[in-house]
Amino acid sequence: MTVLTAVIRLYPRAWRQRYGAEMQELIAAQGLSMRTLADLVAGAVDAHLSPQLEPASRAGHAEGADTMVRRFHCAAGGVSVHDQWRSAAWMIGGSLLLTVVSVGLHLQLGRNALSESLLYSAFPASLMLSSECTYLRRYSPRARAVMASGGAALVVLFVWAAVAIGDRI
Repeated sequence: MTVLTAVIRLYPRAWRQRYGAEMQELIAAQGLSMRTLADLVAGAVDAHLSPQLEPASRAGHAEGADTMVRRFHCAAGGVSVHDQWRSAAWMIGGSLLLTVVSVGLHLQLGRNALSESLLYSAFPASLMLSSECTYLRRYSPRARAVMASGGAALVVLFVWAAVAIGDRI
């Protein structure tokens, strides 16, 4: 099974039946990049949280590959200046908050993996949170919240694991 096939299987069955072949043709023509892969995973989360398929009688396969391009926008658009300021606030505020929490834990508990992981992941986790205002903007609010907070939590978890493993070596 190819990576593309595995990612397309993340989508709901109705979506795969309607768009699966089109998606494979589109990706075959464009090539599969890391950004496209991330976009496909984000789209799968959104498709599960906010299904918006039209009935098959109205959606008709005869519309061709252009249908997929219209429904699955591969380029982030519609980001306003206000969204950019919100994104910056998430990055700065999140970084400061995680740094303050990390320093507080370090002062209270001494050197530990959790306080170090919060410090090291402060900016990357905040960057993930800020993506809900920019890169993930085209998805539903629920999907954005799940992807941004889940991504931030994964960043903190991976950094915590790396620090914990590093402490044992």
